[in-house]
Amino acid sequence: MPREINFIQPDNPTDEERHEMLRITLEQANRIEDFNNIVELLSPPQDITTILPPGSCSGIKVGIIGGGIAGLASAFELRKLGFDITIFETEEKRIGGRVYTYYFDEEKRLYGEFGAMRTPVGHETTWHYINTFGIKTRPFIQNNKNALFYIRHKRARNDPQGKSVMENIYPEFNLTERERNTPWQKIIGDALSSNLLKIPPSIRKELLEVKENYSDIIKYVGSLGIREVLEKMGVSEGAIELISGVAPFLGSFYYNSYSENLIEEYTVDYAYRYEIVGGAVNLPLAFYDSLMSKKPKEYNNIRDEELGKVSWESGKTVKSIYKINDIEDKVVLEYADEKLSKLYSQTFDFVVCAIPFSSLRDVNVFPMFSNEKMQSIREVFYTSSQKTLFMCNERFWEKGNDNEKIVGGGSNTDLPIQTIWYPSHSISTSYGGVTKNKMNVSVGRKRSAKDNQGVLIASYNLGLDGIRVGSLDDNARFELIKRQVEDVQGLPRGYLDYIVEDHKTVDWDREKGFYGAFCYFMPQQQKLFSNAMVKPEYNNRVYFAGEHVSLTHGWIEGSVSTAMKAANKLAEYCKSM
Repeated sequence: MPREINFIQPDNPTDEERHEMLRITLEQANRIEDFNNIVELLSPPQDITTILPPGSCSGIKVGIIGGGIAGLASAFELRKLGFDITIFETEEKRIGGRVYTYYFDEEKRLYGEFGAMRTPVGHETTWHYINTFGIKTRPFIQNNKNALFYIRHKRARNDPQGKSVMENIYPEFNLTERERNTPWQKIIGDALSSNLLKIPPSIRKELLEVKENYSDIIKYVGSLGIREVLEKMGVSEGAIELISGVAPFLGSFYYNSYSENLIEEYTVDYAYRYEIVGGAVNLPLAFYDSLMSKKPKEYNNIRDEELGKVSWESGKTVKSIYKINDIEDKVVLEYADEKLSKLYSQTFDFVVCAIPFSSLRDVNVFPMFSNEKMQSIREVFYTSSQKTLFMCNERFWEKGNDNEKIVGGGSNTDLPIQTIWYPSHSISTSYGGVTKNKMNVSVGRKRSAKDNQGVLIASYNLGLDGIRVGSLDDNARFELIKRQVEDVQGLPRGYLDYIVEDHKTVDWDREKGFYGAFCYFMPQQQKLFSNAMVKPEYNNRVYFAGEHVSLTHGWIEGSVSTAMKAANKLAEYCKSM
């Protein structure tokens, strides 16, 4: 019996519910045989206390470069063994790195995400920590049938069959007869996704494995660009241009490695996704609060006195990493105090480097790491990205009848703004004069003007358009995005001048400590660099964590899984000493 295609996503899913959603999606993709491999490859490694007993590394000093989600997770694990930990974080006021929730109000009702905003159900290590901290989640609406396409000044709806796009937008492109009669979703799927089924399951899993040597087929697909694959699969130039409009993120990566596309297809990241209630920053804040607590509740069966001490050094930017000598095997971190404009240094037994390679490129390393590591630091590609949030005094996108109002999902366009993302949930929902707030508690009040407010991701773009929009001065960017959102939504010119009360932009190319949104391999880079990127340096004294040293680029999963693995490698080395 085939499974029910639609699965109603519950809030706060159990592991069993998540796995059911993963199975359903894999069955729809005719790849149920990949289920066990995906769960195994994305699951957390063994707990660090199975390598060494709690508290056994007391007095051993570890410096962690970067207080983003990878640095926080590695500290959380190392603390179990009693390490003396110092975290250096360049940001003075904000915690979370590229997990960045921006609040427009003191009550934290009106917010948007500049960084991570959703988690697929199959990202096992991320869910391990969500469950560890008891963080509340709810479904993230990825696709909405009422969302819009605005391409070549033609507008269409996002119906599942693709008919609206075929009727309203296809005539603008030079498509073959077959393409004119094929939904855009199927054109993409046939050209890109179907190739997974041609690879044996035992080889497919290498897409997620960091290896010294890959199978020939994995090396081959990793050597191709996405646009190149579309051409090889017989997609016309007209359809390639169409795809870059209906799927602008895919279009932004046309010259990146096809293996990146296959990895997300393999793990079916596109299907069931979740968001953290109240903002994604609640995950890094949970790590931080636990690390700063002398009596944290998250460490089961570990006595408080066995836990390591953690020092959080905010506003401290590491400028140099160097080794004293081969005999002592100590690592020195030289860092700047942003307030005092002075340089200081501390000596550590071990270091975990949890900053992007785009930022590590500016750090003086002496003696230099291995040739392969230095090459990857210089060459590995980081995509540009810009996000602009609009705080609106009315949720204009939710107006209209059932075939018009948009709750959740995103609209796509060939304009520079690329995508618009709508809140998946209203701030409050009225039930016969009684209002339930986001915690589902009845508060018995009349709807106020505040209940109509909402935050829109008015522009989220990648690649060249991220550079172009992000490089504009603030006023010019604000005007451009307002006008283009009006175009996409079919609003009168100037309408948003009275609706948008506040706005905020983050251009990740210009954010100190990042200089790029996330790692995304170019052709050949998985084969050339993935193994070298994760290897320890300085005779197992420096370890690396972050989404860039994973193969789940751009996701929290890559950061937390590599953080756990780095901590475990460090513990294994201590065990062997």
